[in-house]
Amino acid sequence: MKVVTSASKNISLVTVMSAVFAACSGAPVKEVKIEAPQFKVTDAAPGGREAWLDNPNMWADKSDENTKEFYYYTGDAQSADKRMACEKAQADAIDDVARQVSSFVNTALARASTDSTGNDSNGMSAVSASQTETSKLSSQLSKTLVTGVEKKKQYWEQRDYSEKGGSKSIYYCWVLVKVSKKKVEDLVTRAETIRFKEDPALKDKVEGGITNIQKEYDRYMQNKEQKQ
Repeated sequence: MKVVTSASKNISLVTVMSAVFAACSGAPVKEVKIEAPQFKVTDAAPGGREAWLDNPNMWADKSDENTKEFYYYTGDAQSADKRMACEKAQADAIDDVARQVSSFVNTALARASTDSTGNDSNGMSAVSASQTETSKLSSQLSKTLVTGVEKKKQYWEQRDYSEKGGSKSIYYCWVLVKVSKKKVEDLVTRAETIRFKEDPALKDKVEGGITNIQKEYDRYMQNKEQKQ
């Protein structure tokens, strides 16, 4: 399906407040410029963009997907080749699962460490370690997601950036995947175990601070969905 969107020229808008102010004071009217699109879409997947691109779990809930047993994640990528772009997007969706789990676990451990010690300086050290370790932990978790990730949807666009001196054909692809909550809960437990193994003293610091990290992750996902 061809979807052609021409890049429009810069549009100057005169705000109402500026016009009123100008009328009263004789001051010059201020113009607000809107940037022209940096590309035009020359082709796209049938059906157009859907809500899952912005909020996968909310989309899944409204679409009667099985949100009681599955979490939903998205990934995106670009390439000169459409197939490659979508393969990279699916890999990015898998990485997104690992990134979110890693970020949550490190933040939860840092917060529990701060609460248990009651010492701000120790808490700040834990947060710093969390930021440093997240990328490393995410990489380790991604390797365990070879199976158990199911692709649900895919959307792509072919974009032309030549009017701005860029490439004439770049494919952007978005992929929606679902992962069982059990799989993600196991990943959360694995992430916690890895962090305790890397930093044995951390386990003593957070003891009693986290009662059920898997349930806390579920609450984190629910809150994240409501904020989006």
